[in-house]
Amino acid sequence: MSATAKSALERAWVICRDPIHRSARPLPILSSVLSDDRAGGEAPFYAVVRNLRQRWWVIALCALLAPTVAYLVTSQQPDEFRATAKLQLLSGELEEGVAGVTPGVPRAGSGMLESTSLDLASLRVIAVRAASRLGVSADSVAGRVRIVPNSDSNVISVQASGPTARGVAPLANAYAQAYKTFRRDEARKRIGAAADVLQGQLERTSTERDGRRTELRARIDELRLLSRLQTGNAAIVERAIVPGARVAPKPQRAATIALGFGLVLGGGLALLFEFLSRRLNDPAEIEGLYSEPLLGTIPESRAVAEAGFGLNSLPPNEHAAFQRVRGNLRYFNDYNIGSVLVISALPAEGKSTVARHLAGAAAEAGTSVILLEADLRLPTLVKRLGLPPTEGLTGILRDGIDPAEVIQRVRLGSTADGDGPHAHMDVISAGPPQPNPTYLIESEAMERLILDLEERYDLVVIDTPAATLVSDGLALVDKVSGVIVVSRVRRNTRAAARSLRGQLSNVRANVLGVVVNGVGRMDGMPNYGYGYSSADAEKLAAGEPAAN
Repeated sequence: MSATAKSALERAWVICRDPIHRSARPLPILSSVLSDDRAGGEAPFYAVVRNLRQRWWVIALCALLAPTVAYLVTSQQPDEFRATAKLQLLSGELEEGVAGVTPGVPRAGSGMLESTSLDLASLRVIAVRAASRLGVSADSVAGRVRIVPNSDSNVISVQASGPTARGVAPLANAYAQAYKTFRRDEARKRIGAAADVLQGQLERTSTERDGRRTELRARIDELRLLSRLQTGNAAIVERAIVPGARVAPKPQRAATIALGFGLVLGGGLALLFEFLSRRLNDPAEIEGLYSEPLLGTIPESRAVAEAGFGLNSLPPNEHAAFQRVRGNLRYFNDYNIGSVLVISALPAEGKSTVARHLAGAAAEAGTSVILLEADLRLPTLVKRLGLPPTEGLTGILRDGIDPAEVIQRVRLGSTADGDGPHAHMDVISAGPPQPNPTYLIESEAMERLILDLEERYDLVVIDTPAATLVSDGLALVDKVSGVIVVSRVRRNTRAAARSLRGQLSNVRANVLGVVVNGVGRMDGMPNYGYGYSSADAEKLAAGEPAAN
């Protein structure tokens, strides 16, 4: 098997077995096939889920406030009870058949009859009659009664509502009875009027026309009988009873509906905030924007920022995070990396912290490492580590001082196996701050220094200022083996990241990968403990077997 094929298989095995590697950029051979303009190559569904997970607090807040407000508002509403009486609308053919009356005009259709009946049931005179039965005002009755039709039958419902259970049933029954009585009285009036007309015709008819007089008397008798049989073509088929429970308010139901509304509203607001946000909030989004492999993620931890070089002073998860970055830096690059430029788009993204701990992780693994602080404007290394001040890089570049005179050795602790001598690394601090150090960084002396350090050390880690503020770091791109971009979630912006990506592309930088800093538990990255407890992680770091 050739060396190239063997290397490809080894890298494929690493990616398959490591979940972080699976999220990294595809192998160069497949990158053109699997490339995607979406952030991190994510499908839209997973991007939406990721955004919702990041802003879970918006959804939780809406899901909490909406039901709470609905419950409180609904609970303040007065109680409402409802009782229903049912009326059946009849055709009137039975009374006419008993009375022997044959209608002289065709009947209207059932739809017209039902519409007419509903209009009659809503008349104020019905409310007045029902109010007189109950001894209340007509306005109070009209506002508390509602007529509900049934499209599947000729039954209408008289619904009465009120603040007490015992008051609504008599109201519904009184209204239904008043409606029935009103229809009966109106029907009798019409029949009586017809009988009166026939009676007048009978009186005007001469005695010589006994046949006509006999016919009129028969019709009058039929109408009188029909009037006595008249029910108004409406019958109460079900009387209202006292309700056992109120129909409103229902705080629990309102809260349940509001919960669903709150979840939908919270999800919409979370997506809107993501759309309007200028900051990069997710490691996958940062990886996709830079289109470079993800070397690792550093958890949000005060211990990382406050610790010195040695990883043994870090908690187990943070310790494993920097070891992962060091390992992935080697896995994702087939050639020997002599020097690494650590750069970021904006200040306060943890660039110097990552450079410091990356150098420490390599030193603990047995690599010969030197950390070079190339930020000549705002140096922090001496103050951070409590080192004695020297002329540092400024003295080398400006005054021609021998690098050996300013190199300081820092003790880190024991080697990776725990049995050898204490690990250490060398440091060159920036030296006195310079107002305009660009000419020093771009000088041939700087290039010679990097070449000299690459010959003496296995790895040279160079810390630089933020690239979007000054160009000092970009001036070193062509002098190093590769560049590592550090980006902090919720700190870096899309505009700054695109600017840095464009600058690195313009100078044809060899970007080795991206390190995402400040990752929290809700940012979708796996736990650095690989499922072990803190005690187990400490045992593994010390070379002892874990409990599980």
